[in-house]
Amino acid sequence: MYLVGKVLKPQGIKGEIKAEIITSFPQHFYSLQKIYIQHGDNWQTHSPESVRLAGGFVFIKFKDIDSINDVEPLRNKNLYIDHEDLIEPDADEYYVHDLIGMKVFDEQNQYLGEIAAVESYPANDVYILRRADLPDASIPAVKEIIRQIDPLRKQMIIRVIDGLFDQ
Repeated sequence: MYLVGKVLKPQGIKGEIKAEIITSFPQHFYSLQKIYIQHGDNWQTHSPESVRLAGGFVFIKFKDIDSINDVEPLRNKNLYIDHEDLIEPDADEYYVHDLIGMKVFDEQNQYLGEIAAVESYPANDVYILRRADLPDASIPAVKEIIRQIDPLRKQMIIRVIDGLFDQ
């Protein structure tokens, strides 16, 4: 299962939800036939009846939810999709789950650490590099720094420029 959103609150009184988008590909929501929500150890499957995107949020009306009272138990629950529902990213685009844990090397093939997190900013994403015995470092996800990403081998090669690790 892959996380794509988090229910924030009911939207109106007819069972629509307002959810935070937690995916780089919000267009996922338009083609989904099912969305999963975890309740303790159980998973509920919901089929979207309508979807709209606005201002960084997704508004979903599920076929089986018809009132504000039905939405309340979903508040703060995460929305998940199946692997087969993932959209194939374009060249030079990657899912966060593919980057986390990726081994990072410099251009001389020296191991630097692994990607622990990805932070999104308006200008570009930033990869958080977890280094052994050193503080974490931020690597801007720009072509001048990121030289190669191999998702199959879970490896990234970066160019280490002056000041990159002086944080």
